[in-house]
Amino acid sequence: MNKKALLVVILLVIIILFAGYQLVFLKSANMGGLRVVSNPSATIFLNDKLIGKTVYEDKLPVGEHVIKLIPEDAATAASSWQGKIMINPSVLTYVNRDLGTSELTSAGEVLTLEKISQDKAQLVVFSQPDAATVILDGHEEKVTPLSISDITSGEHDIAVASPGFISRTVRILATPGYKLVVNFQLALASGQELPIEGAPTPSSAVGKESSLKNIKIKDTPTGFLRVRSGPSTASDEVAQVKPGDTYPYTEEQNGWYKISYAEGKEGWISGRYAEKAE
Repeated sequence: MNKKALLVVILLVIIILFAGYQLVFLKSANMGGLRVVSNPSATIFLNDKLIGKTVYEDKLPVGEHVIKLIPEDAATAASSWQGKIMINPSVLTYVNRDLGTSELTSAGEVLTLEKISQDKAQLVVFSQPDAATVILDGHEEKVTPLSISDITSGEHDIAVASPGFISRTVRILATPGYKLVVNFQLALASGQELPIEGAPTPSSAVGKESSLKNIKIKDTPTGFLRVRSGPSTASDEVAQVKPGDTYPYTEEQNGWYKISYAEGKEGWISGRYAEKAE
């Protein structure tokens, strides 16, 4: 793991509402709670309507909403953030944002509880970038997206880390009968740069050119591997390939392989889920 990604680990302590807990201000099954925290302070718009400023907590109608945070102090040069959130009946959705100078240097979490029919506690973890390592209570699990269908009830620490990004940690309370969805966004670590497709690249950073060789796709948590337009998780997805398939590759760069996935079409795949084939 890139050591720069571990220089700063932000510990966000959150205890999500437990089973049977009804927010004291909720009077209807058609309402849920929303709490929003940001740094720096920000004005909150919900579905393009001004609802308040951070720190914010109130009841809202159940359903999907578009939330936007606009930093109050223009002198901070922090960027705005917009995303979709889900409000579920009688439980709290928690939004925490650290607003950086750009989308790449911003970070945060959205935590959502959902009532399920099973008498188990479930956990689902997503991240941006994807394929980030998940560390649960100090033990490394698989990578995002990660789903645990029967997590032990009680408090847990969930850390997410990816090379070149600043790791983040949240503390949650797993509750029987509820699924907790945690969606992380990691900020780019200081001094890191994402490749810009089409930009000139110094020869020392290009990596080695390869004669035509083959690369085999390994198993992935999602059952497929994304092919991207450039050697970065920030690049656009152009196709998907399946585990077990083999493709010719022509270039290797910083842990990424440039493959020919179709006639006349090329793209980049992460070396995390690929191995060179004889």
